[in-house]
Amino acid sequence: MRFFLLLFLVFLPSLVSARVIDAVERWSGKVQVDEPLRVEKGGQLIIAPGTRVVLSAGIEVVGQLQATDAEFSGVNWPGLVLKGTSTRTWLKNCRISGAQTGISVMGGQPQLQGLVLENNRIGIELRQKSKALVESSVFRANTRVGLFVKDEAEATVQNNSFTHQGKFGAYIYRAQPKVFSGNRFIDNPVGLMISHYGSNPLISQNLFQNNKIGLKVDRTARPQVTTNRFIKNQVGIKLYRRSDPAIELNRFVKNRQAIHVSFSSYPQIRHNDFADNPQAVVLEYQSSLWEQQKGAAARQAQIVSRGAFAGQKQNQVTEDQRRARNLDGTVDARQNWWGEKATLELKSKSLSADANLSWIADGLDQPFFNEAGEQYPLDRVRWSPFGQQPYTTGILP
Repeated sequence: MRFFLLLFLVFLPSLVSARVIDAVERWSGKVQVDEPLRVEKGGQLIIAPGTRVVLSAGIEVVGQLQATDAEFSGVNWPGLVLKGTSTRTWLKNCRISGAQTGISVMGGQPQLQGLVLENNRIGIELRQKSKALVESSVFRANTRVGLFVKDEAEATVQNNSFTHQGKFGAYIYRAQPKVFSGNRFIDNPVGLMISHYGSNPLISQNLFQNNKIGLKVDRTARPQVTTNRFIKNQVGIKLYRRSDPAIELNRFVKNRQAIHVSFSSYPQIRHNDFADNPQAVVLEYQSSLWEQQKGAAARQAQIVSRGAFAGQKQNQVTEDQRRARNLDGTVDARQNWWGEKATLELKSKSLSADANLSWIADGLDQPFFNEAGEQYPLDRVRWSPFGQQPYTTGILP
């Protein structure tokens, strides 16, 4: 028995070792990859236009990979892994499908442009402070998420399309992309998810259309959400569990709910335009009194149970960083334009700041909610003063 064990150990490295490229290698035509492949630091893999690469194993790149107009496909293959690669690693106008993770980027600055990533579990994952460029690419029908940005990645993500993802179009987790602009999120369960303390990116000039939730902000994330369009989503923006974004100069049109605020979230909602949304701002389980009495204890319980109110390592995020400020029982939505019909109503009736507006659902509609047998007052929305003309005309198309 000992002989067979030694024999197994002797041969084990040869079973898992990768073929190595340490010089220049060029591919064209059809290429089959059935064993792991590693492009070493001094190596260069150049893939000609029109090449079809069929894989059952992954490719790890530490050196350079350059591919234009190529196709990478397989059935549940591991994907491409780019480790600390420079801008001299690029994929342009390539199609990647059938992978566990189409492209995993660990650090570095690879250039990913004009790609199609479809039918993968994850399209692209950016990690380890990567400064990658992800531009003008199509993410379609990936079963979990199109683009996953994490580990303090500082990527530039612009002019991409995210459609029909299984769960999320894109997910920003404990990261702050340098640029996140000009992207289109259409027909996803959640277009864009931003989660955890430290995720404070600028989200600008994006389109969210026909999603169940356009943008969801969770667990103490505080992005700046500006100059975006939210059109025909079930919920345009959903704020959840102590999330305080700045929401300014956006346009909300024909969403069932434009902005949904819940569980101790206190955004600043200013200079936005709302048109034809049955409900413009909705509060649910949102109470300053609950936050004062139970907020800190609830967050501590979630940390202990790995529930993730901690956005950095758990011992580095303090309750003071997560704590809500200015708990006066209101959510700030002053100086917004509520649409032509609503503005005429506001002007003609000269309504007081305490008026119960039909397009806002708050403590004037449901004074209390119950939790664990106790009642808590639902916050109210501060809407006065209001804008008397649109703010985004000339700013958004």
